[in-house]
Amino acid sequence: MDTDNRGKATLWHYQDVLQLSVNQWEEALKNPLIFDNNALRMVQFVYNQNNCKSTASEIAEAMSTSNHKIHYNSVCAYNRKVAKALYNKYEIEPPIDENGEKRYWNVIFDGEPEEPQDQQGHFYWKLRPNLVIAFGNLFA
Repeated sequence: MDTDNRGKATLWHYQDVLQLSVNQWEEALKNPLIFDNNALRMVQFVYNQNNCKSTASEIAEAMSTSNHKIHYNSVCAYNRKVAKALYNKYEIEPPIDENGEKRYWNVIFDGEPEEPQDQQGHFYWKLRPNLVIAFGNLFA
């Protein structure tokens, strides 16, 4: 669980602190300081998956080449970089998790820990609905 700005515990899933509109996502997707090439490739891969969801491991495998293997921790870093840039742009503090750390992972994605997981035990990340629309408007 995370805490809100009053220190009250909150669930992390289905929590969308930024609540970006389609237009705001489109603006962010076009800004290379927010979405660099790696972040765009990550979103593109998930956008093309069934129900716009995937695991970090699947994303990493898809982004890897024969010459360069991407680890799922790198995918998490791409995701975190975008989230930090968006929180900074909109001057909003991210929620604090149960360990007292800022939580960034679920700006681009949401997830449901009770849903089925992949073979490695990783749960699925699902693109935010307005991001799906914005990505489709710009790149589909």
